[in-house]
Amino acid sequence: MLSALGDHLWQSLFTLCLLQLCVIASRRNSASVRLAMWRIAAFKFALPYQLAVWAGEWLGFPVRFRSEHAPPGLVSAIDSWTEWLAPLQTQGVDGFALSACLFFLLVATLSCARLVAERLRLARWQTARERIRVERDPDDTAPGLGFWRGLVFTALAFFVIGAPVLAGAVRDREDRYAQLVADARALRTADIRMKPAAPGMGGRVRVSADADGITIRNATIRDLAGIAYGVNRFFVRGDHFIEEGEEDWLTGARYDLRIAGRIRDPQRFDTYALRAPVTKWLAERHGLEIYVNSECQPPCGRYGVAMPDVPL
Repeated sequence: MLSALGDHLWQSLFTLCLLQLCVIASRRNSASVRLAMWRIAAFKFALPYQLAVWAGEWLGFPVRFRSEHAPPGLVSAIDSWTEWLAPLQTQGVDGFALSACLFFLLVATLSCARLVAERLRLARWQTARERIRVERDPDDTAPGLGFWRGLVFTALAFFVIGAPVLAGAVRDREDRYAQLVADARALRTADIRMKPAAPGMGGRVRVSADADGITIRNATIRDLAGIAYGVNRFFVRGDHFIEEGEEDWLTGARYDLRIAGRIRDPQRFDTYALRAPVTKWLAERHGLEIYVNSECQPPCGRYGVAMPDVPL
């Protein structure tokens, strides 16, 4: 907690320095531009970058497949940026060193807060005077920022606001990937037990995870394959024929399943971790093969007669 507070103060001071450079670069422009910058500086002392990081984690980082990393170059850049901008948390500073850092940061923050308050009052006065002058003479309008200054200010705004959001998205992707790998390894040889589904759920399917495994309720074989491979169930098709009056084993019968295994974080469990155990279980238990893009998913080969159901 104290490390996060220290990093927040350091980030606020760093943002203030950037805005001060922007204020100097815009000293010949409208006073309203400088007023906006000083307001942003004041606002930053109240809002930590961690909020933007959380927003990035919530938005997520787009990947084509769940088992993909974020781009390695982007990950290394984000790690370097995070180590520099949040040193107290990444370096694990504590004890006397942390207390000393917090003391100096608090002193610097209080001094800068007083400076920001004074500059805010000055910018408000300049903006009001400029507004009166323009009302009297519309031709006496201060020049705009121009293309290059506007481009530089936009780039800084992206760095200050967009970079933490991107960092949160990348970190969330890497955390999810690490959990997916850990859960897939834990469930590779998991024991799967199946029984006919309890009535009352209609066509709904429910997947729930806890620390000791996964429970899937009211799933057909098609639902189960879609859950394990991360696709909509309607993309799962069977190469089989059904006699008139018979129940389709792929879409008709419904089952409750329990898959035992240690789950790293049940709240963030990704069902793609079930791919290997479900594929193996369907092959060994029911003699079924799964093909993705015309490629048979291991283990391949039909195993013959299905084993009898084992109750949960």
